[in-house]
Amino acid sequence: MAENCASCRSRPTSSRVLIPLLMGLLAAPSLASGHGVYHQVTQKEAVLVTAEYDDGEPMSYAEVKVTSPSGGKVAHQTGRTDKNGCFAFVPDCEGEWKVTIDGEMGHLVEATVTVNETLLVQKNERVGGVPSKWQGIAVGFGIIFGLAGFMYGLRMHRLRHASPQPDRLMG
Repeated sequence: MAENCASCRSRPTSSRVLIPLLMGLLAAPSLASGHGVYHQVTQKEAVLVTAEYDDGEPMSYAEVKVTSPSGGKVAHQTGRTDKNGCFAFVPDCEGEWKVTIDGEMGHLVEATVTVNETLLVQKNERVGGVPSKWQGIAVGFGIIFGLAGFMYGLRMHRLRHASPQPDRLMG
């Protein structure tokens, strides 16, 4: 019986191996992590796109999607404009880059940024993505008169079908 107990003591049990292993992992957390994270701050040429409404108010926190000249299903970069309506990206190849800024509620800007072989912007033009105030006023009047005409037509239709027909009264 004593021999049996001695053989039990000489065999390592799972708790005798597991406890020191866990203690080692807890003592060295850097060994247990998958990978480290570092950062670097550098100054580089970036393309800055600024979006604003026609009244000059910035398109704050609007969704942005940047597509590279090669296209593809995955965007080169996505994000939001800052509170001033600005968004920056760093192109990594020459060509025409597509920048789409969606301020929701129908406010959408689609810009094309042409970058040359030295990765500098070739075209820098201000492009409007929304109609002018006068166009907005004209559209507003069109909607009002269109709805008024629709309501008048609907009312006339109901009156025509609601009133008795002379042919039906006689026959």
